[in-house]
Amino acid sequence: MKEAAMIRVKNILVPTDFSEHSDTAVLYGCELASRFDADLHLLHVVEFTPLMYGEGAYFAPETEAQLEHDAQQLIGDIPAPEWRSRIPNVTRSTLRGHPLPEICRYAKEQNIDLIILGTHGRGAIAHVLLGSVAEKVVRKAPCPVLTVHHPEREFVMP
Repeated sequence: MKEAAMIRVKNILVPTDFSEHSDTAVLYGCELASRFDADLHLLHVVEFTPLMYGEGAYFAPETEAQLEHDAQQLIGDIPAPEWRSRIPNVTRSTLRGHPLPEICRYAKEQNIDLIILGTHGRGAIAHVLLGSVAEKVVRKAPCPVLTVHHPEREFVMP
């Protein structure tokens, strides 16, 4: 049997939508960044939905600006203070666009070694109808992806 190559993780990306599921992924990201002495990248993609569809579709600029401002404030509070001294470098980014291409583009541009995503655990029918950003990122990402389900118990590393 071949000897396994050493895994080097220097850049970890945790995309967040500020949900409980993303909070769980952030905890994993913090712990792994601390263990690997890796940089932690936090990313929120502000996705704008037009107020109308068709030829009259438009985006309210003040709504866009407010959403982006709110996202920047929320991402600024991550990670929790108890993690900040244990992680060498935290980069917080807010981008506009659709989550899948923005997450993959960011991962490629920043030489991300691992993406950690929270999953919502939708039922089979909702998954088929709606799809899953996490599943699509797993398929398209330029690096390994760890998906994390919201736990019934607290996450603790030995």
